[in-house]
Amino acid sequence: MNIRALILVATGMFLAFVLEHLPMPDILLWLQPAWVLLLVTLLVLHAPHIFGLWLALPLGLMLDVEHNSLLGMHVLTLAVHIFVLQLLYRRMAMFNFLQQTAVVFLLVVLQQLLSYWAVALVSENMVPVSLWTPALTSALVWPWVYALTHMALARLHLS
Repeated sequence: MNIRALILVATGMFLAFVLEHLPMPDILLWLQPAWVLLLVTLLVLHAPHIFGLWLALPLGLMLDVEHNSLLGMHVLTLAVHIFVLQLLYRRMAMFNFLQQTAVVFLLVVLQQLLSYWAVALVSENMVPVSLWTPALTSALVWPWVYALTHMALARLHLS
């Protein structure tokens, strides 16, 4: 991994965390895509031998602190996400945009469901949540993020 790729990954992580923490009105809060999950998906799909399960620990802990959630909850959900992606990354490379979008949708729904279950096990009063809208917006954003990443990689001659 050269210095240009390292700068691109660090910039992507910074942007994903900034977009994840972007303040939104309460009515639009459930429409916010899972930006860090999309970044992890991109990193694992482009370089699965470099970005593996070790990535779940620092990113998950940073997400736990940022979202003020249970310590280790995002580590678990990111580890499951990366594990499933490493099982599917060769197939995902062969999929077209619609199939990739469907897989990203299902992976974000799985992450949302695991997070909801973890919170439900610990807390007594649960509010109804919408698990589908963050997954739907993440799936709708995925083709654009994927295309922009490919353009950046081609521009920097990293692909």
